[in-house]
Amino acid sequence: MAESRTFFPYRKLVLQQIFTLIVLFFIYHPVAAQNYSEEEETPYDTKRQVGLGFAMTETGTSFGLFIGWPLIPDYHFGFAFDAFLLRDSKELEFYDPYYGIPYSINKQNNVYLFDLMMSVKRRFFRVDISDDFRPFLSFAVGPVYGMNYPEANTNYSGYKKKNEFGWTFSGCVGAGIDFGVKSNRLISLRGQYRIIPFTEKIGERSDHSMFEIRIEVAQRF
Repeated sequence: MAESRTFFPYRKLVLQQIFTLIVLFFIYHPVAAQNYSEEEETPYDTKRQVGLGFAMTETGTSFGLFIGWPLIPDYHFGFAFDAFLLRDSKELEFYDPYYGIPYSINKQNNVYLFDLMMSVKRRFFRVDISDDFRPFLSFAVGPVYGMNYPEANTNYSGYKKKNEFGWTFSGCVGAGIDFGVKSNRLISLRGQYRIIPFTEKIGERSDHSMFEIRIEVAQRF
């Protein structure tokens, strides 16, 4: 039986844009910087960043932590940890206002993913745009651990499927904007695409690649 998966309708277009962003990431150098003296330049962000992240993905949600260091101008390098809670493709979630509890139907799997990514953020337009409103590109790579605890009676024989576990290597690329709040707060909003290919099924499928919208709140110090 062919494995089921939730298709993002613009997946091909997103992958094409990712390739374009990768090229720009490595070749872009602001020409406008040549028109300013060192005294006139807006300082790049020289502070470390630590914070929390939340994302809505094609197949669920994620929560995470991250930290970054400004090792060279316009770049932050760091680490990020995220935990993903994924839903089935036919799963529907409801909230019972009478009893005050959520419940779902067509739920057959309980899939969780955990990653630890090494990340790099490339911030643009250091001279032209204020540090409080700065577009950026981001890339990350690292290991991912997946697990699935199926619901009872989820196969045709009426018996519970076995629990599923697996490791894989993942990468993601994104683009977004940093919004400065006062001098030591930062809010980031970005869209990004993750590639997460397992060799065996974890839940409904082995390929958990996904597009997500992510928001991060950081403290700069």
